[in-house]
Order: sequence, then C-alpha cells, then structure tokens
Amino acid sequence: MKALLSFFFGAIIAIAATLIHQTLPPVGVVIAIIATYSAIWWLGRYFGKRRYKVAGLVGWFCVIAKAGSFGAGHELLIQGDSPGSALLTIGFIAGLIAVLQRV
Repeated sequence: MKALLSFFFGAIIAIAATLIHQTLPPVGVVIAIIATYSAIWWLGRYFGKRRYKVAGLVGWFCVIAKAGSFGAGHELLIQGDSPGSALLTIGFIAGLIAVLQRV
C-alpha cells in the first residue's frame, strides 16, 4: 500500500512539473526540478525506506514519459525545446540523486 501511495505521489508531482515547466521558462523549470527532488527525497524520509523513493521515481517517470511522447492528436505536453529537455534530463537526474541519498 505504501508503494502504491508513493507511485501515485510521484505521478502527481510529475503532473505538476509538466504543467509548471513552461511558465516563465527559467523559473518554471527550476521549480519543477526542485519539486521533483524534494518530493522523492520526502518519500524516503516519510516512509523510511529507499524502495518507496524508487516507486515514486517510477511513477514520476511514467507520467513524464507519456507527457513527452505524442498523443492521439499528435500533441506534446513536454516539447523538445530547452525547458522540456531540461525537465526530462535534469529532473530525472535529480530524482536519481534523491533516491541514492541515505534515508
């Protein structure tokens, strides 16, 4: 149950990051990356185990991967521009760093 909750929490953070990363281009991406790192780090502190951080990162990645690929109407939520690329790469690296830190 905790893993499922962590998965959905990571997905919610990814939805928020997807929606905010295009607002005020340098600031929105920074807020999205910091929120990603903080949320995944917080999962480990709250539940006390690294596996819940991993579940949160997997939930985050599932939403980000879907938002970065073409939909039925060939729309993209995360475009291939600088803010979108930064969210995909730096956001995932920030999530990995949060997972690898001690609980």
